[in-house]
Amino acid sequence: MTGMWIPRFACPECRTCFAAGEDGWRMCSICGRRYECRDDIWRFLTEARAAAHEPFARQYRIVRARDGYRVGAPDYYRRLPHVGPEDPHGVEWRIRRETYEHLLRCVLRPAAPLRVLDLGAGNGWLSHRLAEAGHDVTAVDTILDAADGLGAIRHYPVRFAAVEASFDALPFAPGQFALVVFNGSLHYAADVRATLTSVWRMLAPGGTLAVMDSPMFHDDRSGRAMVAGTVRRFEADYEIQDVVQAGAGYLTFGSLDGIAKSLGARARFIPSRGSIGWRVRRQIGRVRLRRAPAAFGLWMAR
Repeated sequence: MTGMWIPRFACPECRTCFAAGEDGWRMCSICGRRYECRDDIWRFLTEARAAAHEPFARQYRIVRARDGYRVGAPDYYRRLPHVGPEDPHGVEWRIRRETYEHLLRCVLRPAAPLRVLDLGAGNGWLSHRLAEAGHDVTAVDTILDAADGLGAIRHYPVRFAAVEASFDALPFAPGQFALVVFNGSLHYAADVRATLTSVWRMLAPGGTLAVMDSPMFHDDRSGRAMVAGTVRRFEADYEIQDVVQAGAGYLTFGSLDGIAKSLGARARFIPSRGSIGWRVRRQIGRVRLRRAPAAFGLWMAR
């Protein structure tokens, strides 16, 4: 781990702050819980939290495998968010590239390196890009899968801190990040308000909270309809019984803006519009599905 910035940790259960141990593990001096760094990933998910999360993780792996996300080729991960024209998820990655460009233009303009917390990092593509640009990055996820989770960090030529933790028990001391970004992940939070309030405290003065590419709606009715459609698809296409839902599965502009106001922050949303064909298909879907399509892009609070 030498030569790589490691954030200041706090016990996710009792909030006692401590520095990372040089021997690859740390025991909380207050509650006695032991946390270790294994395979270059700091493990802050307790057995109880891991057990509670496992049904969703198992479902997530099934869906991602069936949808073709578990690629495994190192060059594929290193190129993300850029993919070839033959990629079956090219439309999605175009949106992600657009949102990433919003982040670069609106948040990461300073020449000095920033300390960034990437929440819901998945295979670490965003952390890789930011670390490659010279920023000090910490990637967080609950899934350690080597093809589609934090285990994929082995593919990247630059190193960054990787942490196994859940949104409701993040193991970081306050006031140390210039940017906290939820990378297509905040809609999985069990309690969005509590999660955003918690990470707001982890920001340094003048820092930015960002939400990338979570499905956004102006009303709950459309969001609930989208989630119901997803559940039906999982049951029919993947033969998953008892579909596990982590969080609401969507966000609303009103709720996010209300949370930002309660934190004393000002919010802004920059939409990612995709190709003309994608926009046309979404408007056709509005009529067919009888609901508004989800908006994607970059939501920021400062």
